[in-house]
Amino acid sequence: MHREYDLVASDGTRLTAWTNDGHGTPVLVCNGMGVPPEAWPRLLDPGCGYEVAGWNHRGGMGSDRPQDPSRIEILDHVDDALALMDQRGWERALLVSWSLGVNVSFELAARHPDRVLGLLSVAGVPGGTYDTLFAPLLVPRPLRRPVGLAVTHSGKLMGRPLSLLARSVPKGRTFAEVLRHSGFMLPYADPDDVVPWLQTFLRHDFDWYFELALALARHEALDPSFVTCPVTIAAGRWDVLTSMHDVVAISERIPHAEVHVLPGTHFLPLEFPDRIMRMLDDLRTRADDELAEAG
Repeated sequence: MHREYDLVASDGTRLTAWTNDGHGTPVLVCNGMGVPPEAWPRLLDPGCGYEVAGWNHRGGMGSDRPQDPSRIEILDHVDDALALMDQRGWERALLVSWSLGVNVSFELAARHPDRVLGLLSVAGVPGGTYDTLFAPLLVPRPLRRPVGLAVTHSGKLMGRPLSLLARSVPKGRTFAEVLRHSGFMLPYADPDDVVPWLQTFLRHDFDWYFELALALARHEALDPSFVTCPVTIAAGRWDVLTSMHDVVAISERIPHAEVHVLPGTHFLPLEFPDRIMRMLDDLRTRADDELAEAG
């Protein structure tokens, strides 16, 4: 469903990039933290109507760690996104982003607005992510960041045993069914989509995964009101990792943004892949109309 190949970043780090080998409007996927391309089952179809490409974050899923281990900040991911666009010869693209990728896509739009046709932002906020954690669990806002940091540091300390456990557990349909009924993900997700995602995601080195998470925590909130391109924002009503209320509040600072609150969790790309595709099709239409008016 997708092809992987090497991409060299601006600092010389070798990354694993991927594409659906499709045709149509360029779509750059700014993925969630350590998320494999299998999270976007409809976009991996070469007949989906888009030329889709993305990359695996530094140190994850075949991508090398940078020689300078500090080069894992959000702006480093932005540089990697631009390197991929340049490699593919894209002057502009629609940005489809999820979770950490929302941070990346808004920073890219802030620094290089001429490269962005439109933004589809799913279950994320443009910075200050740790302030949005655990809202459905009734964690008070002042405690969300410290609790999130404590969880992340604990995860890093447990990184090696977590990696061993992840490699040893069966990753078939039974595991997918447990996850779909856990509340962390909901049964809207098709097990046939969840299984490939699980099989790839659980190959992570979780010590490094939580290092990426700590870098995400350092990304300050960005005022999104600067965005002038078409924007569509999707939030999950039961999202434990990014508060739906915070996502909606961000959207209100972009007067022309279209907002969708779905009855799902943080895993909207897997729970509602067809709804996400309809949002993308609508975003493309709005971007085309805007280009026609400008031309």
